[in-house]
Amino acid sequence: MRRKGIRFNKHSVIVTWLISYISVLLVPVMISAILYAAAWHVVESEINRANESMLRQMEQAIDGNLAGIERLSLEISLNRRVAGFINAQQPLTDSDYYDLVSIAGDLRVYQVANDFIEQIYVYYKNSDTVLSAREHIDSRTLYGKLREKDETSYEEWKAFFSKRYIQEYVPVTMRGDGEPVKAVMYAKSVTLDHTDQPGAVILFVIKDSKLLDNIAPANQASIAVVDKQNRLVASNGFDHHPAAPVYDRLSNKHGLLYETISGKKVAVSYTTSDSTGWKYVSMIPAELFDDKMKTMKLLIYSSIGLSLIVGGVVTFLFLRKNYNPISMLIRSLSVKSGISFDEGSNEYGYLEEALNTTFAEKEKIDQRLRRHRDAIRSHLFQSLLKGRLEQNVPVHESLAAHDIRLASPYFAVLLFHVDHYGKLDPSGYPDPRMGRLLHFIIMNVVEEVAGSRHQAFTTEMDDMLACIVNFGTAPDEEELQRIAAQVKSFLLDHFHIRLTAAISGIHQELYGIPRAYQETLEALEYRLVMGSGEIIRYGDLPGSDTAHPAGSYYYPLHVEQQLINFVKTGDNEKSSAMIDEIIGLNVTGASLSVPLAKCLMFDMISTLLKTMDEIGAGGKRDFLERVNPVERLTGCETMMEMQVQIREVLGEVCRLIQEERSQEQSNLLSQQVLSYIREHYNDENLNISMLGEAFGLTPSYLSKQFKAQTGQALLDVISMTRLEAAKRLLPDAKLSVAEIARKVGYADINTFNRIFKKFEGITPGKYREL
Repeated sequence: MRRKGIRFNKHSVIVTWLISYISVLLVPVMISAILYAAAWHVVESEINRANESMLRQMEQAIDGNLAGIERLSLEISLNRRVAGFINAQQPLTDSDYYDLVSIAGDLRVYQVANDFIEQIYVYYKNSDTVLSAREHIDSRTLYGKLREKDETSYEEWKAFFSKRYIQEYVPVTMRGDGEPVKAVMYAKSVTLDHTDQPGAVILFVIKDSKLLDNIAPANQASIAVVDKQNRLVASNGFDHHPAAPVYDRLSNKHGLLYETISGKKVAVSYTTSDSTGWKYVSMIPAELFDDKMKTMKLLIYSSIGLSLIVGGVVTFLFLRKNYNPISMLIRSLSVKSGISFDEGSNEYGYLEEALNTTFAEKEKIDQRLRRHRDAIRSHLFQSLLKGRLEQNVPVHESLAAHDIRLASPYFAVLLFHVDHYGKLDPSGYPDPRMGRLLHFIIMNVVEEVAGSRHQAFTTEMDDMLACIVNFGTAPDEEELQRIAAQVKSFLLDHFHIRLTAAISGIHQELYGIPRAYQETLEALEYRLVMGSGEIIRYGDLPGSDTAHPAGSYYYPLHVEQQLINFVKTGDNEKSSAMIDEIIGLNVTGASLSVPLAKCLMFDMISTLLKTMDEIGAGGKRDFLERVNPVERLTGCETMMEMQVQIREVLGEVCRLIQEERSQEQSNLLSQQVLSYIREHYNDENLNISMLGEAFGLTPSYLSKQFKAQTGQALLDVISMTRLEAAKRLLPDAKLSVAEIARKVGYADINTFNRIFKKFEGITPGKYREL
């Protein structure tokens, strides 16, 4: 279309129509999608409910039969003839063969009692005998008949039965004269009175066809039973071995999910047995859902088609009616703003470009004004602080240019140094952008706190923040203290930022501001003595009237030597107390100047390094590399920081000395105890109590210390020392076992036999024969 020399892009009209058309269709399409999803959910729920009901019936039936087999296994394990044959060994005697016949008869009775069982085997490990109701074979023959996979070796198969106690279900394949048959084997160990015997295992074999005998899958479903090791226990509805879902994917107790199995998408319903942990799985082709949804799809597609026709007509009518105001707006903008509407562009792009251009120009102008105003204002304050005002321009004219009106002729300066950036940079290494942000925050806080009664002008000075306070009321130094305290408290509470504040004296006229700034620099330097995070007033700095003579500090030679002696003895408490006393005497009362404080710091560092060099403790090099005292102490910026670091280093040094002394004493004790045992092992009264009396220690403490030092129990060491002596005497046939027992400290031969078998595995008599 064309309006008064302005050509509008027809493509944009078409795009607008399409967008409106899609918007109108969005509601019916969404409703159709919701209806389709609801119908799908109903169909899915019905099929899943039917499958879950069938699976629960199958679970109850199979779990009931398996519970009966487990009760039968307990009854067999308690059978006197079955348990009695465990002690039989190869070669079997006539009596053993008679017992086998009796046991086989009992197994036939048990097998007839439960028609769910295909076969019962009893595998006796001691004699390598496998007995069933029909035959008597060995383990290798059973391996040929019954194993999980063809590639399972005989050693792997036999390793399954070598475990001390077995009670589990295993899917196997029965191999005989005909085709191999899938089955499930339940293995249970016979309970033994003596755990050192090999024992026996009862094996119940159940065909998988019997597991699913009474289950009729519905809805073309395929049934699978999967155990916890993701092994297929039984299946129905598969021509070959199915690719059943992974056990871990069926994470809930029951549910429904979709899987691609054997190249087909199936809906998998499952439930979990509480007794065996098996997953009972029903798999239905997903295409069954599509068949049930054909009618619903037809209705939904018809409604969408009708919506397309009606929505297109309605959208066209509304678009034609509402497009005229847009054309009028574009014509007005092209005439008044001077921005032409080019052929080929669209109306909405033109509107966006015109508005963005206007806003961008306005923003640039505002930014230039703000940037230059702040820079010039900050430069003026920096010149006032440094006393470098321009001679050609009067100060009062410069202040008036920035709309600054002084309230009184009295001025003071506050100087803030950032000791820790808190939340703005928890790493302790501030980013430059964080520094600028912090200075901006401090500026606003200072001006807000001081602005309630006075005027405050802030600016950056050498990575610090300076504040010129122009008193609005009578000048008062306590007012400066209040301002600094409120700023520190606010920043610490809200941002965890720690500041050191320096306060100058009060001066008159603008020309007193440079002097006030120099006073804050001198006060801030005294942070070395008072520590970081303090408020330091210039008027509180030490003068000529101090507690100590000018040019000296308290650290005499006898105090230094006493400190060295405390460290050498490993007395951390006394050495730390002396450090606190030395620093406290010098810092208390602000009597120490900054140069003297630096001298005291270097003097104390020198003392600590000389002390560590004289210790001569083992592993000193590793200790120095780990603690790194030189770098820690020389990196301190204040006396308080150095006090904390010295205390930590002293603690490490004293702990090292005490550990070495304790280790020396401990090693000596264990050697003395071992020597005493070698000398008195033949004493019948030798025990832990006798050793405790000999060394003046309680039996429990002595036993605990000996175990910590040697890693051996004290009673075991006594027993092993006696047994070593007994083994040297046993080859002598002239001495009886009872006489040897008495010679090595045992009054009771039964105790001697029991302890000898415990440590050697055989009796003394057997040892003598060997």
